[in-house]
Parts: sequence; structure tokens; C-alpha cells
Amino acid sequence: MATQQASNSCSFPSLTERDREWEFDVFINFRGPETRYGFTGYLHKAFCEKGIRTFMDAENLISGNKILETFDRAIESSRIGIIVFSAHYADTDFLLRELVKLLECSRRKGQFILPIFYYMDPGDVRHQRGSYEKAMAVHEERFKDEVPIWRAALRDAANLCGLHFKGDEFEYEFIERTSKQVLAILKEDTLPVVADYPVRAESQVKSFSNPRQYQHHVFLNFRGCDTRYRFTGSLYKALQDKKIHTFMDDVGLHRGNDISRTLIQAIKGSRIAIIVFSENYADSSYCLDELVKILECHESDGQFVLPVFYDIYHDHVRYHTGSYGKAMAKHEEKFKDDLSKVEKWKQALFQAANFTGFVFEGKQYEHEFIGKIVEVVSREIKRVALPVADYLTGLESQVSVVKSLLFSDGYDGVQVVGIHGNAGSGKTKVAHAIYHLISNGFESICFLENVRENSYKHGLVYLQNMLLSNVFERKNLKATSFEQGISTIKHWLQQKKFLLILDDVDKPEQLQALAGKPDWFGLGTRVIVTTRDKCLLESHGIKRIYEMENSNSESNINASPGKDNREQLGEKSTSGDQVNGSLEPLVSEDISLERSKQASLIQAESNTEVIGCNENQADICHTHFPERIDNGKKEVPNGNKEVDMAEKCFSAQLESLEEKKRELEEEIRAIKAEIAGFQRRDTVAKEKKRSV
Repeated sequence: MATQQASNSCSFPSLTERDREWEFDVFINFRGPETRYGFTGYLHKAFCEKGIRTFMDAENLISGNKILETFDRAIESSRIGIIVFSAHYADTDFLLRELVKLLECSRRKGQFILPIFYYMDPGDVRHQRGSYEKAMAVHEERFKDEVPIWRAALRDAANLCGLHFKGDEFEYEFIERTSKQVLAILKEDTLPVVADYPVRAESQVKSFSNPRQYQHHVFLNFRGCDTRYRFTGSLYKALQDKKIHTFMDDVGLHRGNDISRTLIQAIKGSRIAIIVFSENYADSSYCLDELVKILECHESDGQFVLPVFYDIYHDHVRYHTGSYGKAMAKHEEKFKDDLSKVEKWKQALFQAANFTGFVFEGKQYEHEFIGKIVEVVSREIKRVALPVADYLTGLESQVSVVKSLLFSDGYDGVQVVGIHGNAGSGKTKVAHAIYHLISNGFESICFLENVRENSYKHGLVYLQNMLLSNVFERKNLKATSFEQGISTIKHWLQQKKFLLILDDVDKPEQLQALAGKPDWFGLGTRVIVTTRDKCLLESHGIKRIYEMENSNSESNINASPGKDNREQLGEKSTSGDQVNGSLEPLVSEDISLERSKQASLIQAESNTEVIGCNENQADICHTHFPERIDNGKKEVPNGNKEVDMAEKCFSAQLESLEEKKRELEEEIRAIKAEIAGFQRRDTVAKEKKRSV
């Protein structure tokens, strides 16, 4: 593979056949305080609008991975690295380390580096003049060994062909030009996108078949004298108000020199650990011992660690400076006979400070800051909230096949998979297992249970609002009509990589209300629909359908892992002679409905919306014949297979209608009883009047 050279040439390298796995198109390296909310924010927006998959770190980036590992992984997985050189770019040592990593990946993997000089003279970057010279002088005092490497990286990056914004053109035009340059580099790259960021590392995704049982959702690790009655107390209340079971130690809970058994059990029994670093946190040996235990649980059980830097600079925590340096010096004096203990605390502080988390600097309302933390915690808890015990025998193999349906065409695009089976066949449990297995790879997730029941009791708008409130808790989105619900769902979910599971669907209107078309959702979205009615799935254009093994269907699949997916699923092509019309099934004599009524029950449209796969993979239930069948005398195309399928469709539709009929009869009886009650009361009232 050709590697981009440090030259003034503007030729772009082309991809080779072996350059075939990138999670992101672009990684943006920039200094947040200068350009995040202006230039870089608009650049990121423009890329997303053009379908360029872009990694841009956020102030409140949360993924459960360590910062350094997180960014290294993102850099390694990006086709292009864009470096936004601004006036104070070099002030940040973290950016300079990213820059070194980007150039190293360019040399090793052929990634393209595109520097952007934003109100900066490229010569000042190349030769470290002006603000860059001052920044390097400051770094010399703290990072003496790394500064020569950073200087070389700045020089090499400034020698690459890039773009220069000098303020003599409209910024939006410059951004548009940058987008075109990026598209020119990517035009030959048709690779599927593996995942949106952030996702947690595979090593931290525990097996869905052996989930941990937790006593608490959250464990709070904090310095009582700093934050107990203010920030941490308010955070505790906000979590409890959201029904998030949180452990917060009481005053006097610590006994002796070590943390108590109660605290150890609470840490081990918590899904999430929130560490509130404050000014005097490191003074407490109890806090530090808890921190060590939290990190042990993170390594052994994948506990989600979320640091909060409350009125403290995170580098003080990471490098043991400021109040943290003074505290460590005191501990070294106190534990001079056991310095390994202090060294363990130092390593724990460095490790914890490298996790992505939240920084509170007093420039915002504290309640809003706490709200953001609660939102992240709520989202993380949802990923493990559904029960996954008591699997059916062989569930793992079934889940494996459903997963292959979801991702057999790669990770891009929007895919919809149906799970069909009778009541009690285990389709909901399969959906639960899939949810646990893949939910960490999505920006938003939603599992809507009992769609049929909620639709009958509350209506379709209620279901739409359930979906919206599940995904956007803090936005208070609410639809007042079916059409407004569709519009709101499309507007808010079109840019999201979304996992949606609709459980127990029995009416086409429910799918139309919640997942009408693929373009409602962002790229990478996956939708799973469970139902007793296979024809419902196919009439909605869902072509990838898993048959539960005990659903009494001839199309049951063999979930052997060695077989081809198409063979497993019994997929077949749609016939080419479909026309608009209706299908009258062959029915047994004991069905009392007239044939004309039977035919009207199972009409289907030939121009259905295809969701999730190619047309040649279709297995259509509503096959359309050129003519109506006349009393069963005319030959049925393709033999008895379509007739059998039609009978099954008709039976499902008939069962649904009979169920609805029973419900309507019950409603009518209830109304009649209510009317009779009114009449009796009216009669009694009239008799009283006459007696008066």
C-alpha cells in the first residue's frame, strides 16, 4: 500500500484490496476550547450530512473504555486523520500524543493525513514559532523526553499537503471544499462501517448466557467532607428519583484501617461505579482503597467505571500534582514501611483518570450537570435491565442464526429481521438474548414489550410515545396524533444508529406506526420484530424471518452453524409474474365463511416496501396469481407450496379476526350493561319524581 508522503503534492493515495476494514472514515484531531462549537462542530455536521462516518470526541464522551485506549482504537480504525491546527493547539499534550499516533498509523497502515491550518500560518506550526514556541517551552519542563517527538510530529504534519483557512472566504464554503476533498479520498472506498462510536471493547462485553446478578445499579465513591451534603448528595437523590438503586455509604460506616466488608460487598455488587474526584479526595485512604477495589472489579467483571472531576483538574489526579501530590507525599510518610500500598494507589489514580467521564468546572448549573450523568447511567442500566435467565434448550444456536440474519450483509444500512412462532415458542427470549448480545454497539436502544396488548389498551400514539420517551428521556417528546408520531420518530431517529425490538406485534398498523420504512433510522440500525403472524412480516416487506423450531411450520430452519444462511432459512426468489390481484385459498369444508369473504381477508399488495435484504432473498407469503382461483379447478402456480402457505396465512388472519370479534362482543356486552344501568337509574329517578 502506498503511504502518504510529506510533500507539497496534492495527489491522493488510492485504496488497495487489503485495505478493507475501517470503522470510521474520518478521525478529527482538534483543540476543543478553540473550535469545538464553531469550525470543528460545523465540519463534523457537514461530514455527517454527506454520510461520512466521523469520529469526533465529545466533552462528555462515555464508553466505559479508558481514554487512551479509546482514542488509540478510534485512530487505528479511521481511514483519514484530519488535524485542525489552531492558535493554541500545541498547549494540549493530549493532542500532541494523538498527533504522534496519527502519523505512526499513516506510516504503518497508509492512513491519509489531512492538516487544516485554521487561522494559522503553516510555517509557525512547522518551525514552532509564536504560540507553538511558547507551548513547547512549557512542555519542556514537564515532558522533557516527549517534546522532541512532538516537535518532529508537528514538523512532519505541517509538511503534508493540507487546507488553509485565512479568514478571506466564507467559512461554510471552506467546509464544503474540505468535505469534497474528503469524499475524493473515500470515493473508491465502499467498505461497510463496523460500528458507530462509542462502543465498548469486545473484551468488556460479557457472554449473554452468563449474566452477572447485581445488588445495586450504582456505587458512589467520594470524599464525604468535600461533597457528601452538596454535590454527591444531590447526585444520589437524582439517581434515586429515576429508580436507579444507588449505594452511598453512611457517615461512620468505615471501621478500622481498611474498608469494611459491607463496602467491599457493595462495590462487587454494583453494575456501575461513579468516582467523584474532589480537592481532598486523595487525603482519604478509605477512598483510595475503594478505588483500588473498583478497578479490580472493572478488570474481573467489566464493571462500568465513570469518573467525575468535581472542581478539580483531571491532570492533578492523573499525574499526582496539586493537592493530590501533597496527599501522596503524606501517605508515603505515613506508610513508609509499606510503600507498595501507596504505589498501588498512585497507579489506581492514574488508571481511573484515564477513563472517559465528566468534568465540572463551575461554569454551568449543577443540576444540569447531574442530569447528564443520570442520563448516561440510565442508558447503561437499560442495556442489562431485561431478564435473560431460564433459556430454552438450544437458545444459543438460535440466537447465532438470528444474529447472522442481522449482520450477514455487513454492518451498514438498515436491517429488519422477523422472529415468527406460536405462543410459548420462545421468540421473545431469543429477542432478549440478542438484545444483550449486541446492544452495546448501538447509540440508542429500545425494547418495546407487549406491543399487541398496549396497542389494544392504549392505542398507537401511546406506543409511539413509549418509543420516544424510551430513547429521549430528557427531551420530553410527545406526539398527539398518529401522523405527528411518525414525523417525530423520523426526525429524531434518522441520524441514530438504533437497536429497536418490537415484541408481540399482531397488526400492520403497529409496524407502520413504529418502524414504517428503513429511512426512518440512521445507518447501522437493526430492528427485530416478534410475532405469531408470519404473513404480517412479509406484507410489511420483511424478508429475513427466523422460524422458531416449534412453530408448526414447514419452513422451520436447521440452525446448524456449518450451513449456509440461505440454506438454513430456505430463502427463495420471488416469481417474476406477480400482478395486482387477490388470492383465494383452498380451505376445508368446516370453515363457514363464504369464499368471497375469505379472499378479501388475505389480499396483498405486490409493490411492498422491501426492508432489510435483496429481492432475490424473498420468501413471500402473499404470492399474486394472474387470475382468481375458480372453485379450486384452475391449476395453482408452483404446486402446493404456495397453497399451503396461503392456508397458513388465512388461518392466522382468521384467528386474529375471531379474537378481535370476541373482544368486540365483550365491549358490546359491557356497553349494553352500562346502558341498562343508565336506564335503571333513569327509571328510579322518574319514579321518585312521580312519588314527590
